[in-house]
Amino acid sequence: MKPTSRFNLSLRQHPPYIHRGVRTACDSDFYRRAARMYEAVELIQLGGRAGLVSRITGIEKKAVKRLCLQLRGTPSPPGQMPFSDAWFLENDLRMLHATVVWRLHKRLARTGRGKARMLIDVYTSYLNLVREPLLDLTHAAFVPRLIDMNIWEERACQYCCGAYLAPIVSNDNECPGCRLYHRHRCRICGDRIDAQRRGRRRHTCERCK
Repeated sequence: MKPTSRFNLSLRQHPPYIHRGVRTACDSDFYRRAARMYEAVELIQLGGRAGLVSRITGIEKKAVKRLCLQLRGTPSPPGQMPFSDAWFLENDLRMLHATVVWRLHKRLARTGRGKARMLIDVYTSYLNLVREPLLDLTHAAFVPRLIDMNIWEERACQYCCGAYLAPIVSNDNECPGCRLYHRHRCRICGDRIDAQRRGRRRHTCERCK
């Protein structure tokens, strides 16, 4: 009976060669790797390309490509990150949506999220706010970079006083939302302006011109 009791007692103790601090560090490393992999899965499900997901999460690009193939059943779509703001400037609606993404980014930046989690939460909130999203995940990730590269800046609209994004080189003080509104409304009285088939676009109605 005595040998059996000593054997049972030894099973309840930690082996002498295992240090609790080392095991805790291994657990934390495993947790960080698992968290990064989970964020990569979310980014891929939101439409992220392999290059973007790899850069934000720190996971090797080959591993991200394999993950894309497993999740989507197709390879990661080709393409690179945008290098200019030309695509946004083609349309006021795109600039309006870019402003929405930037304001979401500013609000969530106060919470101390990581880069991957920040992009996931910003883009998810954007999809829930707009009825027809115009920005994919790649363009949404590029909006804060345009601010960091001093290509865009935040301004206050002279009509609605709301904050919006605009290129630094432009002299416009009207937000994209007000520009879209004033295409069909008088800038003075706010009445509706009848559409013209030809000629220069009018900015005032018949009474205010």
